Amino acid sequence: MGPPSAAPHGRHRPWQGLLITASLLTFWDPPTTVQFTIEALPSSAAEGKDVLLLACNISETIQAYYWHKGKTAEGSPLIAGYITDIQANIPGAAYSGRETVYPNGSLLFQNITLEDAGSYTLRTINASYDSDQATGQLHVHQNNVPGLPVGAVAGIVTGVLVGVALVAALVCFLLLSRTGSIQRDLREQPPPASTPGHGPSHRSTFSAPLPSPRTATPIYEVSVGHGCSGPTGSRGPRICPHQHLAELRFRKMQ
Repeated sequence: MGPPSAAPHGRHRPWQGLLITASLLTFWDPPTTVQFTIEALPSSAAEGKDVLLLACNISETIQAYYWHKGKTAEGSPLIAGYITDIQANIPGAAYSGRETVYPNGSLLFQNITLEDAGSYTLRTINASYDSDQATGQLHVHQNNVPGLPVGAVAGIVTGVLVGVALVAALVCFLLLSRTGSIQRDLREQPPPASTPGHGPSHRSTFSAPLPSPRTATPIYEVSVGHGCSGPTGSRGPRICPHQHLAELRFRKMQ
């Protein structure tokens, strides 16, 4: 008895049909949609700056965008909308004239204020009229040093002023000390001595001893021998006829 004959051509086995069905299901499985998100650029802005609420992972089939101020679109005031078919912004009740919606769904805030801080929700509508929404946060701080409280800024300013005052006091102290030292040196410096060619000093003028009147040559000695003669051959002093007058002059000078 021979081996069993092979299956006739054209007959499908059951397991082959199962494989074909599984392949078709895998090929037609729709991809999972990604939820879009809202990101603030910058995440924390100073008062008076511009902020962009960027819509990320937006589908290309979106037909309209609607921005609301609040944590949800339901019951929150409408800021502005954008219709892709006509490419136009539609202002809402919460529109202030500083908001602009771009074709990719992002919202631009210009010259933001502290009142603009809070939650913002974007609601989208696609070609099938299905709606989806996502919420982002807008953080605004006062126009000073970012991240520092008012007390810290005041402390920094006070420290700088105290440092400047200390430096100024030190400079004044050094200047006063130098000026006092110069004045003290000038007071202690001796008067300059006289030099040759500039006249005698006071000390040399009054230090010379005055001649004694008794050492001067009497007038009568000068007068002796002028018009007077003694006896010839006499060894004694010659007597002047005017001796009496000379003695009177000498006594007067004394």
